[in-house]
Amino acid sequence: MKLKENEIDTLFKLFLFTVVELFCISIYIIISALSGDFNWTVERMTSSLGGMAIQIINLITLINGIIIFLYILIFLILLLKD
Repeated sequence: MKLKENEIDTLFKLFLFTVVELFCISIYIIISALSGDFNWTVERMTSSLGGMAIQIINLITLINGIIIFLYILIFLILLLKD
């Protein structure tokens, strides 16, 4: 199956955002392991520097997840369009 230029571009962007997502997840795991607890409460997230970093990582992960979902939809639309 030969892909068109738009499909290749979409797959490349999907790959890049997936790498960023995996990087954020690994940083989340590292920070949680260093703090000693994977159960982040609202009190811990607002009172510590690690909690603030976890909040930022969660936001980045959420935005990247939405972008990845949209790129998957775009890729499927481009495949079905042919």
